[in-house]
Amino acid sequence: MFKSATVTLTLWYVLLSLGLSLLFSGVLYHFSTRELAEALHNQYHVLANLDHDGDDQLRASTQELDARSQHLLQNLLYFNILVLAGSSLASYGLARRTLRPIEAAHQAQIRFTAEASHELRTPLAAMKADTEVTLMDESNDAAALRRTLQDNLQDIEKLERLTNQLLEISRYKSKATPIKEDIDLDGIIQAVVRQFRQPILANHLKITPDTTPVRITGDPHALRQLITIVLDNAIKYSRPKGSIALALTQDSQNAIVTITDVGIGIRADDLPHIFESFYRAQTVATKQHQAVGYGLGLPLAREVVEAHNGTISVQSKENQGTTVTIKLPLA
Repeated sequence: MFKSATVTLTLWYVLLSLGLSLLFSGVLYHFSTRELAEALHNQYHVLANLDHDGDDQLRASTQELDARSQHLLQNLLYFNILVLAGSSLASYGLARRTLRPIEAAHQAQIRFTAEASHELRTPLAAMKADTEVTLMDESNDAAALRRTLQDNLQDIEKLERLTNQLLEISRYKSKATPIKEDIDLDGIIQAVVRQFRQPILANHLKITPDTTPVRITGDPHALRQLITIVLDNAIKYSRPKGSIALALTQDSQNAIVTITDVGIGIRADDLPHIFESFYRAQTVATKQHQAVGYGLGLPLAREVVEAHNGTISVQSKENQGTTVTIKLPLA
């Protein structure tokens, strides 16, 4: 599809360039021959008064005019051939460059749709299989039916979490304007830390918040979601009895949130892809750290940050830890 579009766009560029070149050549030829004709006409009157023996000089001037006109026409022909060759190469390159981001977005959409369909199909297939087995076994008692319903409920919760994340990403990609409020970012961070008190205690983690009051403008729900995603990853992939450092500072323009864990880290090969939807780093899928979720957390975090005109970056070393740095404009 994009090959034919590239060829079509190239042809349009070439036709436009060649049309302008022919128009310029026609105008140049017209004015040049007219100037030569006027010069010859003026010369005719001078020579007519001097040529008493014949019109050899007049005939020579006319022949010279014809020769110069033909030479000009030949040069313009060569010029247009060069324009055609040059514009063809330039137009193809320009067409490829124009369509490249569209093609990349199209491929990303296809990949996103395929991966989302796969993630949706897995829990649906599990629910269907459990339900069919339960219905086929007529000896099931109330306890067995209850277990089946509980398993189905867990799968439904997974589907709900997946669809909610997809809807959130879609909302931010569509550039929906977030609610703009004056927010105490320190208060949001402290609330999120309290929310994770049980997982922190269960994993015997030590978290050391170092925050200062900083006010920014944005969507409080989205920013709480942002901090939740990053802190959840830090807790999930930290080693037991490890530590997490959380800092909130500011410079002249931005609030700066830094979350550092001492955990399994991210491989260098995986690092460029962590913000791609449904991507899971290889270090996550180890026996000690089974992949949890759908690989939509960091893509959603990036969409939230970009909606607030901020930046998010990740530095990580495998088996050493990860540092996530978020910069958001001050109020």
